[in-house]
Amino acid sequence: MASARSEQSSVLQEELTCPVCLDLYRDPHLLPCGHNFCKNCLDRLKRQAERGRLRCPECRDSHRCSTNFQKNFKLANIADDYRHRRRAAASASSVKSRETLSSCLGAPQEGRVFSVPCDYCPPPASTSEPSKDGDSAACEDGGAQPDAAARFAIKTCLKCEVSMCQEHVKPHLELPAFREHPLTEPMNDLWKRKCPDHDEIYRYYCMDDKTCVCNACTIEGGHSGHTIKTLKNTMKDLKATLDKQLYRVERKYSMAEKKLQEQKEKEQQNKKFMDDTEESLTRLSEEMKAKVLRFITRLRECTRTQCDTNGPLIQKNLSRICQDQARLQEVRCGIEGLMQESDPFRFIQAYKTTGKQLRRQLRKTLFYPEYVDMETELLGVMMEEEMRKFLEEELPCHIVAAITSLCRSSPFSREAVKITHFLVLSESIHSKSSALEISLKSLRKTSVHRWSLD
Repeated sequence: MASARSEQSSVLQEELTCPVCLDLYRDPHLLPCGHNFCKNCLDRLKRQAERGRLRCPECRDSHRCSTNFQKNFKLANIADDYRHRRRAAASASSVKSRETLSSCLGAPQEGRVFSVPCDYCPPPASTSEPSKDGDSAACEDGGAQPDAAARFAIKTCLKCEVSMCQEHVKPHLELPAFREHPLTEPMNDLWKRKCPDHDEIYRYYCMDDKTCVCNACTIEGGHSGHTIKTLKNTMKDLKATLDKQLYRVERKYSMAEKKLQEQKEKEQQNKKFMDDTEESLTRLSEEMKAKVLRFITRLRECTRTQCDTNGPLIQKNLSRICQDQARLQEVRCGIEGLMQESDPFRFIQAYKTTGKQLRRQLRKTLFYPEYVDMETELLGVMMEEEMRKFLEEELPCHIVAAITSLCRSSPFSREAVKITHFLVLSESIHSKSSALEISLKSLRKTSVHRWSLD
């Protein structure tokens, strides 16, 4: 009997549903072709008509917009009566179910604090008197708790404005009449989704005022004449915007990753060059010992000065790029979190707050690192000057060996071996000194040329 009554109610509701707004008829008017539509829906069709003729959404017959369509008074009375009876029954069932559940279960159980009762299920039986044997009633000994738990809703229909358990939600999932009814997770805050002025569910979104509106707001409220979209289409458009922003985040993140990799390579080259230089100069220090200690100290100071000049700048660039990456990663996680939201109402509310913050973060420009160059030309000039001073007192052979090792470790110079071979073949101290000066100049020129090509 209950299933037959539910089926009859669903058929009646389907017959009383406007094909345009998919809601119960409000002030229905009859077209010459025999189909009925709400007065507001009919006015909207007239505004969208071309050449003064509108087409019936059901049979596609053409009618003049100037025709005075008659109101279907009987259908209007039936729809209004059905609407009032459905609201009264749903409200009474919801209130009675909540009261009986709270009286039977007592304090809310853990994990059921936010449970929503089914509006169709009858309230649980009242607590019975204890028997003479001292047995507790079904509610007290937990025997009624499984039945009470089964009465909790698993879905809420935004069109019917009712919450349903697993048994009563079947018609909404199986019957074609309920195919267009939007189902969401059970909610006990349905009043938040209703317009306070017209007591209707929010079904649309005003693009001009950036707020959710009901069907009546679009007709007789302050949003009449505004650009209106459904919540589903609004969520689709906003997600498309977020998808574009996510693409921009990915592109900027890729650029930042590339810049970070370049700076890391620079850092490795700088570190390797410093390590190789330190090793060569340490070897020279061991060979020359006390004679070249002062000279080695000067060369070490020159090299460290050069590397210390580039080091802080590279570290600064790396730090700024990592900050950009962290910011973009946070934006990406925020956007992906918004994209995963399936509830239109919660999504739009979160988009107004979180989405605005994410867009503000996304609009920030990326940091472009300053150019870092291994200015070994200046380093070569300083070392050449130190070598000239050293040659006035000591033989250049140890210096030649050290510079050969230093230039071999550098990725910018490959001519050092030929130059040192030339220096070793010099016959006298003075000829060696002259050849050394010429070789150093040639080494400096070829190194500069190699750096410019690289």
